[in-house]
Amino acid sequence: MSRDGEMKLDPKTARLYDKRTVERSIKKGLVSRKDYEKHLKSLEDVAEKGVYGMPENDAQIEADEAESAEDRAASANEPSVA
Repeated sequence: MSRDGEMKLDPKTARLYDKRTVERSIKKGLVSRKDYEKHLKSLEDVAEKGVYGMPENDAQIEADEAESAEDRAASANEPSVA
């Protein structure tokens, strides 16, 4: 299922191997357990493409909000000069 020219499944066949429905497909006899295991081994490892944690812009927004809260707390503790 990669763009590198590996074996691609047509859309009708691909849904049989969908992890959400493959057990049903195996029980119905549409896919054998052996074929499913072979399919899993043929998939490329894409773990390095994943994003873990917060995206940078979300992390920056959260840091800005924390800084604003600290500023508000600091100004609330200062005696007011009127």
